[in-house]
Amino acid sequence: MSENELRKTLLEMFRAKPIMKSIDVDDDFFDLGASSLTVVDLQLDIEKKIGATVPTRVLMSQPSINGWVSAYSEKISE
Repeated sequence: MSENELRKTLLEMFRAKPIMKSIDVDDDFFDLGASSLTVVDLQLDIEKKIGATVPTRVLMSQPSINGWVSAYSEKISE
């Protein structure tokens, strides 16, 4: 999966959550009101869909879709 495909997939999955309907790729999802539970829920859904896992602490330290794209892209390319 290319970075652009991954970005599109993550954006769609984030926007499916009511609190994230207007998120853009560089928005900090904690600033939008997301909780750590929302983040973990998204993480589980995303990892099931793309077949790659990243530690939660890494994702929490990169609270934007572009941050997650970077973290997952590294994992996918290993």
